[in-house]
Amino acid sequence: YTTRIVSRLTRFNLPIGVSIYPTHQTPALLRRAGAIEVKFNVEAATPALFSKMCPGLPADSLRKILRDSVTIFGRGHVFSNVILGLGETDKEMENCLEELCQDGVIPVVRPLNPTALLQESRRPDADRILRTFRYLAERLKEHDLDPRMALTMCPVCMGCDMIPGRE
Repeated sequence: YTTRIVSRLTRFNLPIGVSIYPTHQTPALLRRAGAIEVKFNVEAATPALFSKMCPGLPADSLRKILRDSVTIFGRGHVFSNVILGLGETDKEMENCLEELCQDGVIPVVRPLNPTALLQESRRPDADRILRTFRYLAERLKEHDLDPRMALTMCPVCMGCDMIPGRE
């Protein structure tokens, strides 16, 4: 369904980015359909937290799909949301951000908004959010990733998140 929609949108000659939960075939199918960027969300900094927060979804294949997507779409044109504040340590978040940047993926850090089933959780404090933002900015620079080069997705919109290099 998504590839049919993307194919129909290409006639407008606008950059198309797609964010869905992928299978191994999804990146190539979306590229053939006309998408130029993708966002596949790791959601949590560790596989254990992902399994807890997203029961039933396979976490193990997502990193490989992201790496394959970089091969297809190019470094800096693949994105992944990572929620800050699900119970990860600072070191676990740093490791996650480092690994994504090493792979050519631009992480988008989303501080937890404690609603619905997470209403008993606490949003990370401003100090932790800023420390994580600074760490991400350093990793992006170190791995030659520039969110300002994005054509779609969070780095262009900036409606929900702070984006290094844009703020």
